[in-house]
Amino acid sequence: MQSLYQVVGISRQGFHQHRRRLQWQEQQVDPIIERVKHYRQFHPRMGARPIYQLMSAHKSDQQLIEHLGRDKFESILITNGLGIEPIRIFHITTYSGAFRFPNLTEGLEINDINRVWISDLTYYRLLDGWAYLTFILDLYSRRCLGYALSQTLETEQTTMKALKMALKTRGKHNFDQQLIFHSDGGGQYYDKGFLKLLRQYQIVSSMAECVYENPHVERFHSTAKNQYLIPWGVNSVCQLEKRMPQFIKLYNQM
Repeated sequence: MQSLYQVVGISRQGFHQHRRRLQWQEQQVDPIIERVKHYRQFHPRMGARPIYQLMSAHKSDQQLIEHLGRDKFESILITNGLGIEPIRIFHITTYSGAFRFPNLTEGLEINDINRVWISDLTYYRLLDGWAYLTFILDLYSRRCLGYALSQTLETEQTTMKALKMALKTRGKHNFDQQLIFHSDGGGQYYDKGFLKLLRQYQIVSSMAECVYENPHVERFHSTAKNQYLIPWGVNSVCQLEKRMPQFIKLYNQM
């Protein structure tokens, strides 16, 4: 064997180190890669750290990564071509009217659900134009309670539709002025019919001074578009209608 090592230009120690690396790849790394690919089928742009957390929470996956730290896990994914390249994000600003409700969330300590709901509207690019997505999240649980998909900016098809879904999700008829509805102040949140529905359920209005004061919804928008809808190849209203419930379910389970 020694003569063979000399022919191929490798030492005995180097040969056995190479064998151990191959065994490590086959026995330890390959099963992890297969599980990561499985998760990516449902979460196409989920990063290494969130996947590590998901696997840590599932008993069937824990044994695969119990010997790995988070950084080593991330390194394995990158080495095997499963790293995620960041996407550059651009913002389309919202026009806000002169009148504004005060920002009631600034410095507020939130310790339960149904204390603050946050909402915003975003644009989604289609092959033949734009669609408009409106979301309502519970700030405490970060759960998406309601959403609306539309091709018009009319209140009935955006904020009103999302609010009705959120109210149905919670199943309450009166929030006794204990729930704050916080938005960035877009025109759909000033609509008389929308404000009337908030008052009907005893919900208090709150507005940010600018879009950057509503960062949780902005991050949600980025997750929806850049980690799911775009990687899924969604480019039509029909595809959006099919994929949106799937995304909301996956997001709320995380």
